[in-house]
Amino acid sequence: MLSDLNLGDGQNLGTTNGRIALDCSVRHTRQGHVCISTTDFFFPLVDSPYLQGRIGAANVLSDLYAEGVGDCDFVLMLLAACRDMNEDERTICTKEMVKGFNDACLEAQTSVSGGQTVLNPWPVIGGVATTICSEGEYVKSDGAQVGDVVVLTKPLGTQVAVNVHEWRVRQTPKWQELSKRSIISLEQAEDMMHAAVCSMSRLNRHAGKCTT
Repeated sequence: MLSDLNLGDGQNLGTTNGRIALDCSVRHTRQGHVCISTTDFFFPLVDSPYLQGRIGAANVLSDLYAEGVGDCDFVLMLLAACRDMNEDERTICTKEMVKGFNDACLEAQTSVSGGQTVLNPWPVIGGVATTICSEGEYVKSDGAQVGDVVVLTKPLGTQVAVNVHEWRVRQTPKWQELSKRSIISLEQAEDMMHAAVCSMSRLNRHAGKCTT
């Protein structure tokens, strides 16, 4: 959809054509260092605003870890407070989201140094994570070779678990079909979602450090 806009200047490191990166923007600074930055956000897919904030931070930081970067220098928070909640609900929900986000950043030994806040129909939280490093302190995302070993640092299937949870909560035809054919039980769906939330809220920092 955006290919005709010719975005990027060809200076991104770790991409085949040096243009828009997959997860992180990896750039040489004027001082000769490497600046790696990424942005992401998380919609309200869980019932706990605290966990939503924590997952939002883990989601942002995970892109740095995927580049083999274990240390984040600072994080900017992108926050959307729900305009459709009453004032008390909005205050409680927003504070819990921010607390979860900040706690995850503190666990990652980084800090939230700024950001932006807006009103939105849904409560959303995310941010921008940035690190400054040297050559050799990160892994280029286009360096995979035939025969390389793929190491899974988290279990696959998170999106499937979240989808099934959404179908169950909304009692959609897809959930009705799953139940009718005895493909998955209510208890199994709840266990899947619990495992997915635990996985999404856990930092992948140690795995990131192992790749460099």
